[in-house]
Order: sequence, then structure tokens, then C-alpha cells
Amino acid sequence: MEAISGDTAVEIVTTIFVLSTMFSMGVKLSVTQLFGALRDRQLLTKSLAVNLVAVPIAAYLLVRTVSVGPAYATGFLLLAVSPGAPFGPKFAEISDSDIAFASGLMAILCLLSVVTIPISLVVLAPGDVVVDPIAIGRMVLEIQIVPLIAGLGLSYLYPELGERMYAPIQRLSDVSFVGLIAVLLAVYSGELQSLVGTGTLGLSAVVVAISLLLGYGFGGPVRERREVLATTTTARNAAVALFIATAGFSDPTVLTVVLGFSFVSVIGAGALASAWR
Repeated sequence: MEAISGDTAVEIVTTIFVLSTMFSMGVKLSVTQLFGALRDRQLLTKSLAVNLVAVPIAAYLLVRTVSVGPAYATGFLLLAVSPGAPFGPKFAEISDSDIAFASGLMAILCLLSVVTIPISLVVLAPGDVVVDPIAIGRMVLEIQIVPLIAGLGLSYLYPELGERMYAPIQRLSDVSFVGLIAVLLAVYSGELQSLVGTGTLGLSAVVVAISLLLGYGFGGPVRERREVLATTTTARNAAVALFIATAGFSDPTVLTVVLGFSFVSVIGAGALASAWR
């Protein structure tokens, strides 16, 4: 039997993680939460502007100012243009904020990302990096939107079945996440070490700080929603960014940068949520 290569193992585990994560998110999310996030149109408009426009532009300006290599810039921008992290509701729970708003906003950002991610990459990626927007849009649709909608539909049509399925699917998501980290560290440990001294982690910290300030500043007068927008904006969607980096780009540096940036963003948002609690 032919041995599975490291890259193939990363792609398999990433696929399992993303599919299980998005499906469990859909099962847990109620239609009421989804439409609840749409009621405050002014806050929703600000939330979308910050997540879909402001953070990607800030990341783009940073990589242009510092002038990093194309692969580093691509990985950095890939995570920056990927909104709707599944960690958003968890951070809202940690900070004792508005979990319903966090869940609804997360779902809306995920649904819009099938269009915004490929367009943003085409506009912002370095000129010598080839981006196939149709292929990337199809990836986002298949790996993120389809399982999310399937979970939503199941919880709406068969709520009892959804409740029974949530725990094992969520457990699969948790286990595959740990497995993904282990596989990534085993396969790309050398590449991760190479990030030290490149300025990538420093740039990631700057984008995290900008995201926090933008989210908190545009989150409106209600503390619970202001905190949600700050942490949701900061914790970019590493799940879909890792999948695109693995399946859509041959240079492993892109995946390595996404991984390093995601660590910084999740740690930053998690630490702030804990402090707010």
C-alpha cells in the first residue's frame, strides 16, 4: 500500500475539520439567531464593512508597506479576507457577550464569503500570484456553505435529530482540530520555524490590534455587541483559509503563513474575551 504524503494527510484532516465544524455550526445555529443579526441594519452594515473591507485593506496596506515576498503576502492576505470564524460564538460565551448576535453574524459572514473571498484575493493578491476566483469560490461553497446550510436545514426540519447529531459531530470537529494542529506541526515544523525573523508574526499582531480597534469602535453602544464584533473581527476564519491554502496553492509557505497568522489572531481574541469576562 502506497504511503500517504504529508501534504495529502494535511488536506484530508483539514477537509474533515472544516466539514464537521461548519455542519455543527449549522446544527447549533437557529433561524431566529440568523434573522436576529439582520434586525439592526446599521450595526450589520458596520460589521460587514469592518470584516469584509476594512481588515483586508489594512492587511494589504501592511504587506505593501513592509514589502514581503509573494508567498508570504498571499498567505497573510488569504486569512485576512476570510471572515466568519467558528470561534466567534465561543468567544462571546467566554466574554459573557451576545451569543445570539455572534452566531448570526458568523453565519452571515460565512454565506457572503463565497463571493467576497475570491473577489478580494483577485483584487489584493500580489500581481505575480495566479488566483482562480471560480475555483476558490467553488471551494468555499462546497467546504463551507453546503455543510452550514445542511446543518441549518436539519436543525430547522428535524430539531430532535439535530440535537442528537450535534454532540458527535462537534466531537469530531474538536478531535480533527487537534489532529490538524498535530499534522501541521509534524509536516511543516521547519517552515513554521522559518517564520521567525520574517516579520510575518509581527504583521499578524498589528492586524490583530487593528481588527480589535475597528470591531470595538464600530460595535455600537451596547457593550455585549461591541465585544462580539471586536473578537469576531479579530479571529479570522482559519478553517476555510487553511483549506484554500492546502488545496489551492502549491507553495507550502502560503499554508505556513496562514497557520502562524491564525495562531496570533485566535490567541489575541481569546485573551481579550477572557479579560472582558
